[in-house]
Amino acid sequence: MFKGMRRLRFYEVLLLVLIAIIIGAWSILEITRSALFCGNACHIMRPYYDDWKKSTHNQVACVECHNPPTTAGQLTPDWGAIKQIAGYMTRPYSERIRADISDAGCLQEGCHSKRLLDGKVFFREDILFDHRPHLGQLRRGKILRCATCHSQIVMGNHVTVDENTCFICHFKDRDKSKATARCRLCHGTTPERTRSMDKNFDHTDYTARGVRCTMCHPAIIRGNGEVSEDRCVGCHKKRMKINLSQPEGLLHRKHVTDHNIRCEDCHDPIKHSTPNESDLAQLDCSSCHENKHKAILSLYRGLGADGIDPMPSPMYVSQVGCNGCHLASEDITGNAPTAGAGSAKDVSAACDECHGDGYRTLVAKWKKQLHKKIVLAELKLKEAEKAIAVSRANAGIIDSARKILKKSRHNFLFIRASVPVHNPDYAVTVLDRTVLDLEKTITLVRQVNDGV
Repeated sequence: MFKGMRRLRFYEVLLLVLIAIIIGAWSILEITRSALFCGNACHIMRPYYDDWKKSTHNQVACVECHNPPTTAGQLTPDWGAIKQIAGYMTRPYSERIRADISDAGCLQEGCHSKRLLDGKVFFREDILFDHRPHLGQLRRGKILRCATCHSQIVMGNHVTVDENTCFICHFKDRDKSKATARCRLCHGTTPERTRSMDKNFDHTDYTARGVRCTMCHPAIIRGNGEVSEDRCVGCHKKRMKINLSQPEGLLHRKHVTDHNIRCEDCHDPIKHSTPNESDLAQLDCSSCHENKHKAILSLYRGLGADGIDPMPSPMYVSQVGCNGCHLASEDITGNAPTAGAGSAKDVSAACDECHGDGYRTLVAKWKKQLHKKIVLAELKLKEAEKAIAVSRANAGIIDSARKILKKSRHNFLFIRASVPVHNPDYAVTVLDRTVLDLEKTITLVRQVNDGV
């Protein structure tokens, strides 16, 4: 009888243990499926949790994306998360903790299952994007995943696209991959009319004659996306024998396709944007000269003269850089160099290539006109210096005259040093004002000398 009771008690205890195990397992399942578990169990995850709360996915549980969307997956604890927590507590891990999202998680029913059927959509402004060739075909010989582009590169933007990923893929080794670097591939049709720096610009004539985008938009792509070994140790904490000469396909399959490693984790950034002033000034010219074009750049921007309102060149407003006119290695359509063009001194052929036949004659006319004005300004400058030196005017008049002389000398030397043909309208305005100011000064001090 006692043996029977002990056996019954054993089974009761066993049943209670089994129930406790089931309840514990179910609790672990529910806890690890909770977003709070992801956000609070490890401080490393807190920023991502906060971003998720503010994102458009804040009604979707973490495991809906990070666990495979299968029945088995929904009934299984997030062992990956548990392993990461254990690793964080005991410090046995040697690699950076990462989250992973499978394509099945994005394309499951009720989420983005019809994304591939949407066709081309606008990613930003006039930039068209089509998911089908990116996910359904090899891109530059590589298999891409949803999370290749939709990642957490930019903190504060949960699973949004960071444009730097696009730039690395499209512009890495762009000289060898012209197909992926074509402007029209993303930008579609060029707007006929656009506005830049409060001025209107019409592309119609230029696109009709096949003028390349880079003739007016130089330095639009900057950087080479190289990979250095130093980046490897950012993920692989233990030093290992790194062989970057392995087949490119193998490295990308292991990192991008298999483990969803972000492009920027390995590659140096590639920038694709409107260049700033220093980019325009140093483009190509820096290969021969160093910091010798400051005056030219100032003139091109319509700045630098004392007392004259800014007057940027229309070419500057249109973002035409140095190589738009100088040092051409090929013509606007990518053919062999045009006869006569190709040096820093001879730019007239470039005028015809962009603006049409006959424009090259303007350069010679501008140079002739500007030379006459520079000669006249120099004569007036010397005349004013002599008039002030012999003047018997009072100290107040002399002081005012010397201030005008100083400003005029500055403006004259600035224009002469800046090669005024880079912005002839501004140069003419500055020189005309300089001559006018000097003539007034000469008249004033001479009137005193004559006793007027």
